[in-house]
Amino acid sequence: MVEFYKLRLTKHQKKMIRYLKYVMNDHFILICMVGLGGFGYYYSEYLKTLTPFVTWVPFVVMMLWLISLFIGRLSTLMQEADMVFLLPKERAMTTYLKQSLRYSTILPVISLSLIVGVTFPLVVVTKSVTFSMALFIIVSLISLKYADLWIQLESLYLNTEKKVTTHRFVWYIGALIGLSSSLFLSFYIGTVISILVSILLVVLAKQTLEISQLNWEKSINMERKRMKRIYSFFNLFTDVPGLSSDVRRRKYLDGLLNKVKKTSENTYLYLYARVAARSSEYSSLTLRLVIVGAILLFFTQSFWLMAILGSLFIYLLGFQLIPMYHAFDYMLMAQLYPVSPKKKSGAVLSIIRSVLMIMTIIYGIIVLIALPNKVEAMQLFGIFVVVCLVLSWGYLPLRLKKIEKNANR
Repeated sequence: MVEFYKLRLTKHQKKMIRYLKYVMNDHFILICMVGLGGFGYYYSEYLKTLTPFVTWVPFVVMMLWLISLFIGRLSTLMQEADMVFLLPKERAMTTYLKQSLRYSTILPVISLSLIVGVTFPLVVVTKSVTFSMALFIIVSLISLKYADLWIQLESLYLNTEKKVTTHRFVWYIGALIGLSSSLFLSFYIGTVISILVSILLVVLAKQTLEISQLNWEKSINMERKRMKRIYSFFNLFTDVPGLSSDVRRRKYLDGLLNKVKKTSENTYLYLYARVAARSSEYSSLTLRLVIVGAILLFFTQSFWLMAILGSLFIYLLGFQLIPMYHAFDYMLMAQLYPVSPKKKSGAVLSIIRSVLMIMTIIYGIIVLIALPNKVEAMQLFGIFVVVCLVLSWGYLPLRLKKIEKNANR
């Protein structure tokens, strides 16, 4: 079963690498570089303002560490066919799942180490400790996360609900006591508590696995949900076959949507307006980019950094909404409408322009609030307007014409 998991993992990794090529494109890397550069500069400046008398910082750091423990899910890679074809190997599935647990620790270990590396300078400044103490926190977090993965594994077996609830409660209390002891008593004591709690929970989980039967349906459903979250992220950058987005009514947008007149000329405009508003694929994308961009602009005080960030997010939203053009390609009725297909690009362009204008206005309001110098704020707003106009009336029409031309071949 170990070799079987490795074979399945190899296929999974090849698929993930294929999608990662679209994620790690020039635009994404540029945003990461600008964002990390800006964050590093302002973070270092903020650290200079802290003193040991700032007592609230350790509590915030502890909350961040507790939240970081939820990073990473158990990666079983189980498929629906396993319920039938692997049923004779049910007892051997324990070995398979233990192998999956080992693989699932890689992402949490890297993530927790990075988070501690970023947040521990706050502890050094406010608690007057050395950076070497960060190793004890990393050990505590990794041991607690290892126990968390075992509890996730335990929950995949039948009749374990009460045990999992009890073990999860012990894990919460142990994590809270261990991390608070590290910050407010001693890093040595906190690490010992975290390790002891983790050992106890792992031992109890192993005992459960020896006497319980695997819940195949729950295991497969859990893996399906995990993969759907991953594919939903990839879908922000490229089309993922077989991934269906949720559609929500959103009655509060009816007033806005009803402004589109129900005429034959507006057939595609009517359809695409509802796709943009009700499809979680595009509405969630728009909401995330607007909110993340607004937060970065609000906490950034550099004029040129704000100009770069705002312009990049406006461009990214316009670029990511272009695939909306293909929303009705496989809908037979849309192809039978007595409406010229050329109106599709016009409708899509109209929707994207409207969304970008709203985003630009929101960003303009944010910079007017965030910047004390209102002249610079108005200049930034002007830059955002220019970027929006160039993108909406220059770049996007050319891209949609190219897509339309390829579709007619």
